[in-house]
Amino acid sequence: MRRTRRRRAGTRFAYSAWDGTQTGFDYDADSLFAELNDDLLYHGDLNAALRRLMNQGFDDRDGRRLTGLREMLEQLRGKRDELLGQFDLGGVYDEIARELDDIVDDEREAVSDFAHDEAASGDERRAEIARAAAAERNLQLDMLAPDLPGRVRGLQQYQFTSSAARQRFDDLLDRLRTEVAESMFNQVSGAMGD
Repeated sequence: MRRTRRRRAGTRFAYSAWDGTQTGFDYDADSLFAELNDDLLYHGDLNAALRRLMNQGFDDRDGRRLTGLREMLEQLRGKRDELLGQFDLGGVYDEIARELDDIVDDEREAVSDFAHDEAASGDERRAEIARAAAAERNLQLDMLAPDLPGRVRGLQQYQFTSSAARQRFDDLLDRLRTEVAESMFNQVSGAMGD
């Protein structure tokens, strides 16, 4: 049974019954355990070892790479930046977007400092919890919407580690509210003057 489906740019996909000649995912328990072995022996925590394996990805026994979540996020970030580069938001939006990027960078630095400080404390369990929390916070920051309103909404719901970054964000929100109110006032006064 063979069906062919045509996509927009002329790309064709062929579907057929499995006959053993196709290459599939060739991951078996032995190769997965070999990847987990060092982490499992060092930390003794299967969940943490599996989490690291998912984040970092691994190579199968044929040398093919199974992409990890971290690599996928980097690819998505690159694609997002490429798509955003196609659109020009204009002066005010660019300024706000740059300031939001600075705030996010400050927060990332604070998250990194927090994880580093906990790692330096000497308590391995505390350091592991801090690394997991830092990874979760960085993932939340990575997953912020690419559009300006979506980023603002995402940061409004985000629990900041850095009080300075939170204060800068609150100040930016106040400034945005003021600018929107002034803009609306100017539009209404202009309409009444006509």
